Amino acid sequence: MCLGYPAVVLEVNYDEMTAVVDYGDGVPRKVLLGISTERVSRGDLVIVHAGVIVTKVGIEELLEQVEFFRETLGEDAEHLVKSYYYLIEKSKSIREV
Repeated sequence: MCLGYPAVVLEVNYDEMTAVVDYGDGVPRKVLLGISTERVSRGDLVIVHAGVIVTKVGIEELLEQVEFFRETLGEDAEHLVKSYYYLIEKSKSIREV
């Protein structure tokens, strides 16, 4: 089974084909740009698998995941939910600059 994690893009370096992302914990991490059909920009929400950005996602998609987590995990989902809302707010604040 493959598992991808949502993150927000903080920096992009197309010369090195890398980006710096935040997974919702405030810690910047370097990953590889793996998608070739979409251009990734600062503030984009993405899914990262094994250190590679595999796709961009929208706020609506993350909110659907939040609802799924709440329905299936109940109160145990709150830690995940907080990190998802953090990513959404971080994305909005980067795009406003």
